[in-house]
Amino acid sequence: MSGYFENKVAVVTGAASGIGLGITEKLLSSGAGAVFMGDLKEENLKKESERLNLAYPGKVFPMQTDVTKQEQAEALVKAAKAHAGHLDFVFNNAGMGMTLPTEQITYEIWRFLVDLNLLGVVYGTYSAIPIMREQGFGHIVNTGSVTGRIPVPYQAVYAATKAAVISMTESLQYELEVEGLQFSVFCPANVLTPIFGNMTPPPDSITVPDAIDYIFGEIEKKALVIVLPQSARDFETLYRVNRPEYDKLMRNMAAERRENYRTKGTYC
Repeated sequence: MSGYFENKVAVVTGAASGIGLGITEKLLSSGAGAVFMGDLKEENLKKESERLNLAYPGKVFPMQTDVTKQEQAEALVKAAKAHAGHLDFVFNNAGMGMTLPTEQITYEIWRFLVDLNLLGVVYGTYSAIPIMREQGFGHIVNTGSVTGRIPVPYQAVYAATKAAVISMTESLQYELEVEGLQFSVFCPANVLTPIFGNMTPPPDSITVPDAIDYIFGEIEKKALVIVLPQSARDFETLYRVNRPEYDKLMRNMAAERRENYRTKGTYC
């Protein structure tokens, strides 16, 4: 590591499990001065923050946060700024996946996922921007998905929210980089997190530590869009350069998922 994270103040949402917890641990092990952990699940947040505070005393600050509530997202960001007078990183990571057939999707589901996956990121981003503009520096990292880059069957709602996050992040980079702000959006495919529940993870899944190592390496390079793992980058390349072959693969996936829902009630 180049010291990019040393003595920095960071906010992480969805920080008590999965990729968010991996981000928090990596920040601390990379020398961050303070990490403000936001998470909705109070029990998880308490357990993980206490564990981390033993290893990194005085550097871990848990705040129960529902990112779908604007005032709570803003409070987390402002608390981090107040800690040392500056805000260096905001990782807008809280969110959830969704793979469902269209007939099971309601408008209530649409609103829920837009509130969580999109507006939760918007609140964290737009709470941080004025602070970072005033200080003339700061790096906002948003969690997208490879599904926001390439179309995948049975994930229309999820893909819509993540595509919006990706486009927003890219647009803000071009607008605000002249003021010292940096933006990144990482777009993972299958990572071994609790997102799979009781289902068997796909065979191309990678571990959280492997994902985090790659993401942090790219963040240090100030990469704007980070797609991982290699299999996801290969799928994106196929989508761009050989659309007929990509369409064939996705139609096969749609047929497989359709049959799985019919026979097992789940997509895999």
